[in-house]
Amino acid sequence: MRASIYARYSSQNQSEKSIEDQIRVCKKYCTENNITVNENSIYIDEATSGSLVKRFGLGALEIAAENKEFDAIVVDDLSRLSRSNHQMLTLVLKFNYLQVKLISVSDGIITDDENSKLGIQMRGLINELYLDDLKKKTMRGLEGQKLRGFSAGESVYGYLTNPFGDLKMNRKGIAKYEGKVHKINPDEAEIVKRIYLDFVSGKSTHKIVEQLNIDKIPTKKHLKGGWNISTVCRILKNEKYIGIWKWKTHKSVRDPITGKRKSISRPESEHLSFSREDLIIINKELWNKAQEHWADLKGTWPISKKKKTYYQQKSYVHTSPTHLFSGLMKCKACGGAILLVSGKGLGYYGCYNARRKTCNNTLLVPRKRLEQIIIGKLREKLLTTNNLEYVYRNIEKLIASGLNEVPELTKKKKAQLEKIKTEMHNYLNFIRAGNFSKTVSEALNEAEKKNSELEQEITALEFQQNNNFKAPPKEWISHRLERLTETLNKDTVASSSALKELLSPITLEPILNKEVDLYRLFEGNDKEFKPYYVAHTKINTLSLLDEKGQGANWYQWWRRGESNSGPCVTQ
Repeated sequence: MRASIYARYSSQNQSEKSIEDQIRVCKKYCTENNITVNENSIYIDEATSGSLVKRFGLGALEIAAENKEFDAIVVDDLSRLSRSNHQMLTLVLKFNYLQVKLISVSDGIITDDENSKLGIQMRGLINELYLDDLKKKTMRGLEGQKLRGFSAGESVYGYLTNPFGDLKMNRKGIAKYEGKVHKINPDEAEIVKRIYLDFVSGKSTHKIVEQLNIDKIPTKKHLKGGWNISTVCRILKNEKYIGIWKWKTHKSVRDPITGKRKSISRPESEHLSFSREDLIIINKELWNKAQEHWADLKGTWPISKKKKTYYQQKSYVHTSPTHLFSGLMKCKACGGAILLVSGKGLGYYGCYNARRKTCNNTLLVPRKRLEQIIIGKLREKLLTTNNLEYVYRNIEKLIASGLNEVPELTKKKKAQLEKIKTEMHNYLNFIRAGNFSKTVSEALNEAEKKNSELEQEITALEFQQNNNFKAPPKEWISHRLERLTETLNKDTVASSSALKELLSPITLEPILNKEVDLYRLFEGNDKEFKPYYVAHTKINTLSLLDEKGQGANWYQWWRRGESNSGPCVTQ
């Protein structure tokens, strides 16, 4: 009888000699029972879990069995074949169908024996219970490491792990540290901050990824394909960057039919949350801005039927405006969107529902004229040279008052720095005298860390003191305001967002006939009537001056219906 041998060991922590021992036991059994074993029919899986469905050696064994290359398969014990009872029984049935008997040497089981069925079931159940027990013990050990402040194997961009404690031999003779602790990786942390700042400034995740790859920034695992959108999205939603480290939030489950695994959420009662202020990379303000931006973007992409996620989808122009007033205007007649509906010149704005024949408002207005009039009114009423000069002066005074304490604070920090340096010098002298101890080493490391922090703080304070904010001259402000429209058009996404906060919603009311022309009664009735739009903007009371400064430069725009200074008229 021809036979094949299959051997496996589970992890890299086990000795490779385990394979040799299994093969030796199987060969001895074959010799004693006059079974022929071809050296080319020995299949092995090294450092491979018995719970895995897809294994290179096992897959090759199954193909060889289908090709009738042997009559029997010999294993040291059934757990080598699989730790999963379901998979093990499936393999037994498959080999029985192929007329290939299975021999388990240590278990004393041969599948063509009628009395083997109970033994196979019992061994499969015991092997699976062993796997479940191993999972519990592994999880218990990892949980203990987390509670002690050590890493449980997480690999997070922006952080690295350093060994902690003394190097000791474990029960298996392997040298291991007490654990590994997370530390901030300065280079990767700067990239994380860059991603957040780009995102909150309005840059899309696609553009962020594109620029990271252009700059040849390496990923955590140095993937050849570089950065991708999913990686950036995970970074932008990872609470670890604000010091909240959660563990046991998900678990892996296996499909009993296909063997595939998927991650599912654990009950909140099982979650472990740790506050790690020493690992904060992103401040709370920047984090909140990023999450608010995610909320604004929700609905930009199509609905996911697979995940059964339902929400009202927003238009692309809402989050990525191509023009200053894209997505800001509505039609007073029907409530629909006013869009760029014609491409002649710079284009014409009109009611989108009118194009769909569901609104009677067919009035068009040139984009250039609309932008000039609305921005002109904004420039005339609010963004005056005097108003902005006043704002800049007050900002300068506010910053200057906040910096009054900087010289004294710098002096205190320098005194602390000198004290720390003295302590470090004393520690070094103590060590040089041959009095080294673990406590002194830890104290020296802590002093070095504090020394580095103080040097950075002093540098920042001195920079603030030497680079105070100065209000620009009036001529500079005036020059900038003269080119306001051009400046706004340099970054339509950021400018449109600012205008949205200030003016939105802008409702365009069409005046289509002379009978309802209430806004131009003062012009008289002898002029030829032309249809035009009246733009109603939402600007709550916006005070740029304090009460003492009210006068010619004091402007307040109110909601329409209150004491409005008048609508913006475009024709």
